Amino acid sequence: MKLKQIALAAAVLAGAPAAFALTPAQADGSTVRLWLSGASAPTASVYKGALTLCQGMTYKDALGATHTNPGTRDAHLYLESASAGKLPGGAGDRMAYTCTVDTDDDRAGSLEGQKVVVFHTVEGGSFNYVTPHISIAGEINPNLPGNLKRTSNIEGLAAAGQCANGAAELVSIDLSGLANPGVGVYRGCATTTQTFTAGQALRASVFAAPDRPEGGFSDTEYVINKLNLDVTTDISAIGSEVPTNIGQAFGVGVSYPLYYQLQKNDIAAGKIAATCDDAPFTSASPNLTGACQPNLAASTYTAIANLDNIPYVDGTLFGAVATPPGTSGKIQLERRAITSGTQSASNLRFLNKPCAIGIAGGALNPARLANSTTKVDVAENSSTGGVKTGLTNATNAGEFGLGIVSMENVPVVGTDKWAFAKLDGVSPNFTATGTADAKQRANAIDGTYTMWYELVAFTAGTAFPEGQELITAINSSLGNPGITDLTGLFITPVAGVTGSNVGKTARAGNSCQPAF
Repeated sequence: MKLKQIALAAAVLAGAPAAFALTPAQADGSTVRLWLSGASAPTASVYKGALTLCQGMTYKDALGATHTNPGTRDAHLYLESASAGKLPGGAGDRMAYTCTVDTDDDRAGSLEGQKVVVFHTVEGGSFNYVTPHISIAGEINPNLPGNLKRTSNIEGLAAAGQCANGAAELVSIDLSGLANPGVGVYRGCATTTQTFTAGQALRASVFAAPDRPEGGFSDTEYVINKLNLDVTTDISAIGSEVPTNIGQAFGVGVSYPLYYQLQKNDIAAGKIAATCDDAPFTSASPNLTGACQPNLAASTYTAIANLDNIPYVDGTLFGAVATPPGTSGKIQLERRAITSGTQSASNLRFLNKPCAIGIAGGALNPARLANSTTKVDVAENSSTGGVKTGLTNATNAGEFGLGIVSMENVPVVGTDKWAFAKLDGVSPNFTATGTADAKQRANAIDGTYTMWYELVAFTAGTAFPEGQELITAINSSLGNPGITDLTGLFITPVAGVTGSNVGKTARAGNSCQPAF
């Protein structure tokens, strides 16, 4: 597979932007409007790769040389969250990216020179890259949503008061190490609930108000959630899926009180220095250096995540008293929604589900919200952002919180009050020498850290040619070492390329087999 196709997966996954932006006043009847859905974990990395297709954007090309697209920069971002400073990946589950596509870029096909709005929904996670089309195909399944929200139509949006700020905030977007100042960001933008249909008869009507996604991206292949959610529809009936040869690493994020307790456990076991919990470090502000990063056994996470075991879990699982002083005594399990690819990764790694489904058995069922106990609260978050917020809230409450987070997410000290722990003795974000790994993937690349899975891209059978080209363009926009060199993501050796961001192992599109 070509490097650009590989990168495709990465960009695809976050399922979002590719050549888009314009002010509300510039969006008109000639604007192409397309909708993508799916995985939330890599959103931040994906939209950056997509923006390389926009006029006026500067990035490094496949040879590492600086390239500036011709034309006037008009890229804008429309974000659901009203929070200042937030960008895709931390700004809500619905967003839109708009711009005029580079007029000198053969990656964009018929989108070249067009004004484009790309609606991007990461609500519910990865499997919503296909759920609209399963619904359109006629399957009735209680595990699948009948609608999704997207950003409301862009034209006139700010003027009509549908975004919190009337004028765009100008921000600088970094693309492959190069700054792009003056990108307009609207925050607190309104959303629209869209019930899935097979597509309106008139193309002009669909482009004016998309009624279903063109496709999207997932952290794991279709068959995984098909089995998890008892879906009967085969993917061939709704479209096609492309393996990307992009690996996405995941880690166990824990609240500060749990991090501190795990450090105490490792100090007692002689695994880290006795000074790792010394003043001024506390359960509210632990020592976050690589040398003091504590370990969490996979079996411990399984004990909490397993539906059948959760009634017997309390703080003693971590070597603490059942009800830690000064807290409600709760463990906070911050899991993802049933349709989430991150949740699929958690099920795969800790519950062997759905890999051990069958006559031999062995798969465990995941605990859900309804299975919460007096000692364990289970939260089902629609996005990775919800997990991170839940872990921070657990810290503020002095509680033991834990959840699976993709390694594309880097905790911001002082804002995010959670940190990654080692998993079975291997760190997801520090090297073997304890040095911070800025890309949070070095141990996944060398094969010692094994909690990673391969991204896939889906194009719906009902997608318009422009939608197909959009997904292809997103793929190719990440098709060089500078753009695919993204936090938490790496290229597998099956791609047949070389570089510092190429791993030593692959799963070859099968999440149930060990990396080899």
